[in-house]
Amino acid sequence: MVVYPRLLPIETVAFAFERLSSGVPEIDELLGGGIERGTTTIISGPSGSGKTTLGMQFIKEAAGRGERSVVYTFEESVEKLIERSQSVNIPVKQMLERGTLEIVRVEPLVHTAYSFADMVKRDVKQNGTKLVMVDSVSGYRLAVRGVELEAHLHGLCRYLNNIGVTVLIPVEMKKITGDLQIAEENISYLADNVILLRYIEVRGELRRAIVFSRRGWGTLRKRCASSRLLDTV
Repeated sequence: MVVYPRLLPIETVAFAFERLSSGVPEIDELLGGGIERGTTTIISGPSGSGKTTLGMQFIKEAAGRGERSVVYTFEESVEKLIERSQSVNIPVKQMLERGTLEIVRVEPLVHTAYSFADMVKRDVKQNGTKLVMVDSVSGYRLAVRGVELEAHLHGLCRYLNNIGVTVLIPVEMKKITGDLQIAEENISYLADNVILLRYIEVRGELRRAIVFSRRGWGTLRKRCASSRLLDTV
């Protein structure tokens, strides 16, 4: 029998403040230079809008700095994630070979929220991981199974942020267009940054747009990009 204690965000480690680039100048300009180290960023949008790919772009840049990242995928297979990333010039295979990236397929019907949190904690402690992507909340919800999703995700994200680990959380929205919504679950308060990827109708055509918000800002910085731009991320 194995007992997994609740992960409490009480440990803290001093780390330098810096912005982490996406590697795409237009995206970095929108983000004010990038996302801050030791923060949680929700990447929200409908299916096919590029949430995971954008997260992988940040991971690619982390690998370029020699930092290790881990992707915990609850839904997509490891092989499919590698294939999709390689198709947009994100060298996942080389990153895996060099040890700057690990992709872990998590079966939510096998793991609980407690065992998953313990898995993440052990990896960060043993391997010095600097960036974690939990892909996605829909799969993580299955691992929680009947208990409060917000409480478990809060504990995990705050623990990682307190020790300088940057967290990316792709969140799938069911609506393709319509009113802006960060997430269908009540988890938006966890985010230091929110990146909304959405489709907008322009003269009878669907185009992709990015909306970015950073906690503490009075207004949203919004810039609609052409489909050509967003197809690169």
